[in-house]
Amino acid sequence: MKPSATARLLVLFFTLVGCLVGAAAVAGPVAAADGAIELENALSQSETPDRIDVETRLSIPASTVDLEITLPEGVEVRETDGFRRIGDRTYEWTRTTSTPSVSYEFEGTVYGTRGDREGHSFVVADEWALIRTPGVDVSWTGTQPDLVRENTVEGAGIASTHMAYLGPYTEHTGAAAGQEFRLVVPDAADLEEDPEDIVAALETAAERLAIGEPTDEVFVVAAPTAEHTWAPAGLQRGDGGDMWVRDVERLGTNRDTWVHEYVHTRQRYEPTDATRWTIEGMADYYAALFPYEAGDITYRQFRTKLEDGAGSEYDDVRLAEPESWDDSSADYDRGALVFAHLDRRLRADADTTLDAVVARVNEPGAELTQQAFLDAIESVGGDEIRADAERYTETTAVPPIATQSEHVDAFGGPDIRYAIEETAVSGPYRSAAGDGPRIVAEETLEWRVRAENLGDDAGSFEAELRVDGELVAIETGRLDPGESTTIRFSHAFDSPGEYEVEVGDERVTAIVEEPADIEATVLEAARTTVGPGDSVTVRVTVASAADRPATGEVVFDVDGTPVATESVRVGEGTATVEAAIEFEGPGTYTVSAGGRTATITVEAEATGPTVPDPTAIDDQSGFGPAVAVVALLVASLLSRRR
Repeated sequence: MKPSATARLLVLFFTLVGCLVGAAAVAGPVAAADGAIELENALSQSETPDRIDVETRLSIPASTVDLEITLPEGVEVRETDGFRRIGDRTYEWTRTTSTPSVSYEFEGTVYGTRGDREGHSFVVADEWALIRTPGVDVSWTGTQPDLVRENTVEGAGIASTHMAYLGPYTEHTGAAAGQEFRLVVPDAADLEEDPEDIVAALETAAERLAIGEPTDEVFVVAAPTAEHTWAPAGLQRGDGGDMWVRDVERLGTNRDTWVHEYVHTRQRYEPTDATRWTIEGMADYYAALFPYEAGDITYRQFRTKLEDGAGSEYDDVRLAEPESWDDSSADYDRGALVFAHLDRRLRADADTTLDAVVARVNEPGAELTQQAFLDAIESVGGDEIRADAERYTETTAVPPIATQSEHVDAFGGPDIRYAIEETAVSGPYRSAAGDGPRIVAEETLEWRVRAENLGDDAGSFEAELRVDGELVAIETGRLDPGESTTIRFSHAFDSPGEYEVEVGDERVTAIVEEPADIEATVLEAARTTVGPGDSVTVRVTVASAADRPATGEVVFDVDGTPVATESVRVGEGTATVEAAIEFEGPGTYTVSAGGRTATITVEAEATGPTVPDPTAIDDQSGFGPAVAVVALLVASLLSRRR
C-alpha cells in the first residue's frame, strides 16, 4: 500500500529536523543550561617557590553569547581548554565547551613595607601557604546572568572569598550578631592566646559594634610567625570578612589587633583622600575602647593610646590632607584620638554615639566625602560637634583627652579607682612597714590597695598587679556605687633593677638593689688570757656599710690564718656573730675579723689561783704557825673549788 501524501511529508519533515539537530551537535556552541555563570579557582601547592598552582574553571549557561576573562598580573599560563588568548592577560571563550578552564601559576608570596616595618603580607612556605585568592575579571554578553565565584583548595586547606590557607589546620567557630566566625589555626602556628578566647573576643566586638549590617561570615587565619616576618600585625582584605592576624598577637591590649582587623570587616564605605584617615583611626579607636570596656586594660592604658595621637611628631598633621602625614602613623594615632573626642562629645552632649554617625554613611561602596562625614555628624550631634570634627580634621589643632571621670560621665558604667595606701617589706632581712618601695634582692614588697567605685553603676572589677607590664597577681570583686574594699598584693623581687609596678591607674617604681656589704664595728673576746688547749669565744658586731640591708661573711683570723667563717645578714641596726677559737701552744696571738682585732695570751701552764709558800709566810713578821696553817687550809679549799 502506497503511503499517502501526508505521510510522505511527515517523513520528510522529521528527516530534515534530524539533519539539523545532527549538524548543530557537530558545529554549534556547547553550553550549560540557563543559570548563573559559575567560576571556581582551584588552588594547590606549586613546585615553584613563592607560587601556587591555580586552575580557573567556568560553567557557562546557554544564554551567554560571548565571554572573556582577564587573569591577574604576573601569572604564567600552562594550559587552556575552551579559551584562546586575545591579549596580554585576556582570554576569550571559544564556545567548544560549556566548562572551559585555564591553568596557571600565581604569585603567592607578597613582600613589602607597612609603616616602618618590612615583611610579608602573604607567604608561600614549604609546607603551607597563606595567600590572597586570584582576582579573575569576567565580562560577557547575553542575558546578564549572575556571576558566582568560589575558591577551593585541592588537598589540605581552606579558602574564603579573598584569602586562602593551604596546609593542615584546625578550625574554631562561633556566632554572634548574625555573623558566623571561622578561626583557622594552621598546624604551623603557635597561638599566644586560647583560640576559644579569640572567637569570644570577636563575638563581643560584633555585639558591641553597631555601624551597619555585618557580613554573614568572618574568616580569620592565625598567621604563623616562627619562620616569617610579617609587615603588618594583621591584614583585612576585600569587601567581606576575610582577615589574618599574627599568631603572637595578644588579646586585651590598648591596640587589640584582633579587634582592629575585625572593625575593618565592618567598614563598607569608600573613603576619599579627605576621609582616608577614618579607616585606620576608627579601627584603632575601637581596638582600645572595647578592651577597656571589657576590663582588660585600665583607663590609664586606654588614655596612653590616645596620648600617642597628641605626640609632637604629628604637630603639622591635618587628617583631611594625607600629604601632611609624611609617611607617619597619623591616621592611626591622631585618628583614634579624634574619634575618641567625637564619641565622648556625642554621648555627653547629644545622647548619641559615634556608631550612629558611622551607620549613616556606612553603605557598601558609598563614597564618603569630607562633606558627607561632617553632615552626618551634624545631623546626629549638632553643629557644635560638627565644628569640632571640622577643626580637628582640617587644622593642626589637637583634641583634649578626657579624664576618667569625664569618660565615665559620658559612657556610663562603674568607675573603679585604686589607691595604694600602705607599702611594707618582708624577707630574710626585715619585716616592717616602709615609706617607699626601696628594697634589696630577695625581699618581698607588700601593698595594701583600696578599690573604690566612684561611678553611678555597680560593677565587677579585676584588680591586676603588673610588674613591668607582666601580670603577676589578680584580685576580683564587685562594688556598688560609692563602695570600697581593701586588696592586698605582694611580689618578691629576686634581681636588682627598677621595676614599674601598676595596680589599676596607680603606678610606682620599685627600686631593687644588691644588698650592701657588712662592716665590723666591735670585736670582743670572752677572755684574753687562757691556758694551752683552752678555747675563747670571740664575738663580732656588724652593721650595714650603706643605707640598706647588707649580707656577707665574717672571717675569723688568728695571726692572719683563717680559722672560722660565719655568714650574717643585717636588716636595720646591727647583728652579732661569734666563733669559738682554740689555742694549742703558749704565746701571744692576734685574733681579727672585719678589720677589728683582739690579743689573746696563752700561758705556758694552766692558770689558776696562787698557792702561798708556807715557808715564806712563816718568815714574815707578824705571822706565826697558826696563821700559816689557816693559810694552807684556805689555799686547799680554793684549789678544790677551781
